[in-house]
Amino acid sequence: MTLENKAVKEPLDKSQKKVFWSIFLVVITVNLLGNYFEDYYVVLYSKPLIMPFISIYFSTTWQQKSENSIIYKCMMIGFFFAWLGDLYMMFLDDEVIMLLGLACFLVCHQMYITALFFSSVKDNYKLTLFITFPLSIIGGYIGYLVALKSSIMFAPILVYSVILVTMFSFALIRWMNRKDRWGFMTMIGALLFICSDLMIGLKNFQGFEIPEVYIMATYIVAQFFISRGMLCEGAENV
Repeated sequence: MTLENKAVKEPLDKSQKKVFWSIFLVVITVNLLGNYFEDYYVVLYSKPLIMPFISIYFSTTWQQKSENSIIYKCMMIGFFFAWLGDLYMMFLDDEVIMLLGLACFLVCHQMYITALFFSSVKDNYKLTLFITFPLSIIGGYIGYLVALKSSIMFAPILVYSVILVTMFSFALIRWMNRKDRWGFMTMIGALLFICSDLMIGLKNFQGFEIPEVYIMATYIVAQFFISRGMLCEGAENV
């Protein structure tokens, strides 16, 4: 076995995976119950644990090789900024903190876009432009409608909406190229991310009554699907 094909870490065995996923299931269940019953402290202490669990599983399962290391690095950086975004987004009453959270998720999506690009998007520029351009316009228009009433958040949300939909379009292209369950899983995850963020926008800027548990449920599944779908790039047994 050459050095570049050598795993940098031992992946979790079956028993370790069972323990890991059992604990993770408890964490997300506690978080969703906290959101359902609107218990501030339960949410405060459970939400910051979600992304670390996803990133730890991704890291311990990934067998890093030279040809896919940039995908690994981008995903891990994306997870880190998603975690920071989660922390900031717990304080949506402060628009400055909300801007910081939005900036963190903007970096997160840019990292996901880069990972998707090197995964299977980079070799098909015409299809990428054909799909990404119109979807980005649609995303920008939706962001425009959502943030129309907010003078401070209008421009950031407009930019964020375009980047978010670009991430989805790259995931869609990856699925079209791969034609497998991992591509489909990542694409569905990206779509759920849009749904989660759209609910946040409608709730905070348009006054819609949307339970927080719906937002978190779609967000957790989105991050889980994206991470699992991308793991096939660097792990034989996902």
